[in-house]
Amino acid sequence: MGFDQKGSLVFRVQQGNAGKWIVMEAGVEKPLASFDTQKDASEYVFDLAITKDGSKVEIFSEYGAQIAEVKVVIFSEHAPQIAKVDAANLSR
Repeated sequence: MGFDQKGSLVFRVQQGNAGKWIVMEAGVEKPLASFDTQKDASEYVFDLAITKDGSKVEIFSEYGAQIAEVKVVIFSEHAPQIAKVDAANLSR
């Protein structure tokens, strides 16, 4: 599993081969999923991340620059959507 130095699970959205946007778990070679748009990949990664309290999401531009980093904190196991971040403002 891909953990940062603090033991948090780390997920990444980045552009992969053939222009697809891929969701990766840090430290794992194989993508978890791939999408046509950055927005779709980001929505997927946040849906995944809110199931793992304390996880971190990193989003990269098509040029490889990190454009966002979000730590997921779940305030209630009965309402994880509180921790969900709206990915609608992403460029793709």
